[in-house]
Amino acid sequence: MIRHKLQTGIICIFVSLLVYLLAIPNAVRAQEVSLSISPPLTELTIQPGRSFSQVFTVKNNGVPVTVVAKIFPFVPFDRQGHAELIEDANSINAFTGWFFFDPNPTSLGTTASHDFYVKITPPAGAEERDYYFTFIAEVQNDNNLGINNSKAQSRIGANLLVSVSKDGTPGKKASIITFAAPKIIDSFSGLTYKVLIGNLGSSFFKPVGKITIDQILGSTTTLNLAPLNVLVGGSREISCIQEEELTPCKMPGKFLIGIFRANLSFTVDGSGESIEKQIYTIAFPFSIVLGLVTILIIYRIIRKLAS
Repeated sequence: MIRHKLQTGIICIFVSLLVYLLAIPNAVRAQEVSLSISPPLTELTIQPGRSFSQVFTVKNNGVPVTVVAKIFPFVPFDRQGHAELIEDANSINAFTGWFFFDPNPTSLGTTASHDFYVKITPPAGAEERDYYFTFIAEVQNDNNLGINNSKAQSRIGANLLVSVSKDGTPGKKASIITFAAPKIIDSFSGLTYKVLIGNLGSSFFKPVGKITIDQILGSTTTLNLAPLNVLVGGSREISCIQEEELTPCKMPGKFLIGIFRANLSFTVDGSGESIEKQIYTIAFPFSIVLGLVTILIIYRIIRKLAS
């Protein structure tokens, strides 16, 4: 009898522990911060002393949170378009007079949204050049909902590209740093083009253009460049775009043979003089030839041994 009660007690403890392990993680996982912001990017050319207003809508798709708005300058971080926020006090204070917005904390319930109104006014004496900022909506850890600290410090941002120009036509100049592909490839290896465009001007721009690939004595293929922003003083790897999705600039087809002449051509923001460069690639089925040669050598060895 005592043994039976002991077994029953152990089973009850095991079941209780199993329920606890299965139920508690689900409750913790439910406490997630999920914010979205629109528009994700604002591009602006403005005269010194003039004002421009922008509305950023932040929507909460997770647990109720309290968010606060901040604006930080940023610099390009790499050639893939990533940015590095500058969060030191001196850099932030240098642009305090540029922006007017409500810095007070705002509560957002589940599925709720809030419009943040931002007024941008570069001072009359602002230097004519580009200035890059990120509007940040940052979650404050004051909701007492069991969200761990790493999640509670979540933030979401939208970039502001501000070009200050007195005449509204800042200087834009592009250069082709790299347009490359292997000179010789195997027919089965595929053909991918690398495009790296630099900005030598005083304002950001988008390359608008294409890669035209002519197979000598064959067909023509066109790859459209993605209109990605290239920031001042930097460079950016440019992808291609197909049906509104970013894709590698890659020649379609699983088997290529012959000579391929690729011509890169683009303009700055879709206007002005076209910038171009041309390269060649030879595709040959080396793997097939190597396989045939290997088979032939084995065949001769077998015949020699058989005789």
